[in-house]
Amino acid sequence: MKDQGDPPGNGQGFGRGMTLYAGETEKEKICVLACRTLSPELELVMKAAESTLPVYYVDSGKHLCSDRLRESIQEGIDVMPSEYGTVLLLFGFCGNAMVGVKSGARQLVLPKSADCIPIFLGSQEERNRYGTRRYFFTEGYLRAEANPAADYAHLVEKYGEENARKVMREMLNHYENLSVVDTGAFDVASVESAIAGLSAITEIPVDVLPGDLRLIRMLVTGDWPPGEFFVFDPGTEITLGDSLSFQSISQVG
Repeated sequence: MKDQGDPPGNGQGFGRGMTLYAGETEKEKICVLACRTLSPELELVMKAAESTLPVYYVDSGKHLCSDRLRESIQEGIDVMPSEYGTVLLLFGFCGNAMVGVKSGARQLVLPKSADCIPIFLGSQEERNRYGTRRYFFTEGYLRAEANPAADYAHLVEKYGEENARKVMREMLNHYENLSVVDTGAFDVASVESAIAGLSAITEIPVDVLPGDLRLIRMLVTGDWPPGEFFVFDPGTEITLGDSLSFQSISQVG
């Protein structure tokens, strides 16, 4: 996924593909390491909560490869200033990209979320309720290099429009809805407009679902019930067993 530029804040570079967003000084003991796809929602929650926690972002493009994403998250944890004893990870497990991440000298807090979709919807349970036949969109996701709308444009350039249509229909033939999740952090109509062409090509209707940013709000305000969050002590490693310990449905495609 392409980096769409720094969100409001200090804009100070930090590591490869990470940017300091906001906040106080490095004397703060807690900071956030987040996927840039979630930046509109995180900024909305932090503004409402009047939170000044420092935030570092990992570029969305790292999701194209689980190993690259894992390496970037680990790097972010390892190079954080030592004053940060707790790192709040705003990610899902994302194809087991979190498996193998080590806490080192820090405490890590991570939502129990298969990918970003439960974070947009409010819980893994809510995500599971919608089943596997919806393809979910948000503004942050549409910024990504790897999404069906962008893929179609690339296919047209490479194979021509008619062949691109056939490929895209085959890629999305599992889905019954293209669902925009209204998180309150972006203009829903603009996202609907952006995927209208994709809907016409595939004959898959667009609908809008209510979002809920409770998991982000709980993460940044320190409300971490064990049913919805992992809290990893210093010196531990995130395992495949952690990933499998809660029911999950991932976005296919």
